[in-house]
Amino acid sequence: MLLQFTVENFRSFKEKAIFSLEASTDKDLEDNYTPSGHDKVLRSAVIYGANASGKSNFFNAISTAINIVRTSSMRQPGDRLPVTPFAFSKETGDKPSAFEFVFIAGETKYVYGFSCDAARIHTEYLYAYFSRKATTIFERDIADEPEYSFTMPAIKKSLKPIVERNTGNKLFLATGALWNSSELAVPFRWFQEMIDTYETRNNYEELIRFIGPMYAHDEDGSLREFTRRMLRQADIHIADYELSSRKLSADQLPPGIPDMIRSMLPNGAVEYSITTSHCLENGELARLSLRDESEGTRSLFMFSPVLKDAFEHGKIICADEFDSHLHPMLLMYLVGLFHNPTVNTHNAQLIISLHTTELLSLKVMRRDQIYFVEKDPDTFASELYSLDEFSPRTRIDVRKAYLLGRYGSVPRIWGVEGQ
Repeated sequence: MLLQFTVENFRSFKEKAIFSLEASTDKDLEDNYTPSGHDKVLRSAVIYGANASGKSNFFNAISTAINIVRTSSMRQPGDRLPVTPFAFSKETGDKPSAFEFVFIAGETKYVYGFSCDAARIHTEYLYAYFSRKATTIFERDIADEPEYSFTMPAIKKSLKPIVERNTGNKLFLATGALWNSSELAVPFRWFQEMIDTYETRNNYEELIRFIGPMYAHDEDGSLREFTRRMLRQADIHIADYELSSRKLSADQLPPGIPDMIRSMLPNGAVEYSITTSHCLENGELARLSLRDESEGTRSLFMFSPVLKDAFEHGKIICADEFDSHLHPMLLMYLVGLFHNPTVNTHNAQLIISLHTTELLSLKVMRRDQIYFVEKDPDTFASELYSLDEFSPRTRIDVRKAYLLGRYGSVPRIWGVEGQ
C-alpha cells in the first residue's frame, strides 16, 4: 500500500508537494480506509484542478520515478535520466528533481527516495520499519564521504560489495536487487509489481497491444466474467466478446512501434483483436470490432483486467483523467468498488484525477481523500493541497463551494472583450 508520495523540482512542481494516503483521525466513511498496523490507509484519493494546473505533471512524476527504478539496471554509462526540473526559475535549473515513496510491502513499512538530474543520481536512501523505529538500510549522497553509508554492521557486510557494481546514473536499490540482495528485494519488487500509472487516452493500436495479452491469458474465464459484469453495470449491451490472435514476423511489425521495442522483438510478435457480440431483437448476434466501439466501451475493456488484477493482489492504480469517456454514475460505481471491503479484500488503492464533480461529496469521499492542484499565475508553479486543510463542515456542499472557487484550483474564465 502507498502511504505517501513526495515530489520536488519536477516540471511545474517547484516546491515540495506531499500527497498522503494516511487517513486522518476523522471516523467518517470507515469503509474508505483500512487499518494497517499503527496506520489507517485510504483506499482511494481524487485530484481536482483546472486545465494546465499541474494534475498531469503530478501523475507524470509518479510514472517517471517508477520507471527510473524499473529501468535502472538497463541503463548504460552516459545514458540520461528522464527528469525535467522546474523551468521558470533560474535557481531550480541546476538542482536535482526529488521523489520519495512511503509504502508498505511484505508487511513492512519503507521510506525510499532519490534525487537526480539528467546526468546522475545525487541522493538515495532506504529506511525500513521493522519496529516502531526506522532502520537505515542505506544512504547515498554525492556531497558526502563516503558516498554510501550503512548504519548496521550486518547490512553493511551484505551491501558494501555491491557498491562497486553500481554507477552514477543507476539506483542502488535496483542494482542491489539485481545482485540478489535480500534487504532490497522486497522494496524493489514493490516498484516492479505493485504500483502502475495508466493513460486513459490510448488509441486503439496502443490499447489492443496493452490488453491483448491480459485477455489471452484468461485460462479460467474469470476475466471474461469480470469484464461482462463491468459492461452490464455500465448498461452497455454487449453479450460477449471473442479474442483472436496471429503471429507477426519481424518484418510485419507495424511502423508505429518504437525502435527500442522493435529491437526487443527479433522473432516478431503476436497481434491481437477483439470482436464484441451484440444481441438483436430477433435473438441473432451482431458482431463489431472493438476498434469501432465507443471510447467508453474501450475504456471498460482496458480497465477491467487492470481492476481485477488490483483487487486480487492489492495493487495501486494511478490514472490521470480517469473519468474520460465514463458516465458519472459509472465513475461512482468504479470508485465505490475500492470502498467495498467484500470486493476490495486485498486493500487495492485508486489514485485518479478528474473533472467530474459528483465525487465532491462528503457522503461519498472523506475530506482527506480530496486533493486540489492549483498553478500560481505569476510563478507558474503548481501547488498540491487537501480539502482537509480547509476543515469544511460535514454538511457543506463541497461541490458547490468548489465551483464557486472557495478552494481554488478552478479556471479563471474571462468575459469576451466588449461584452
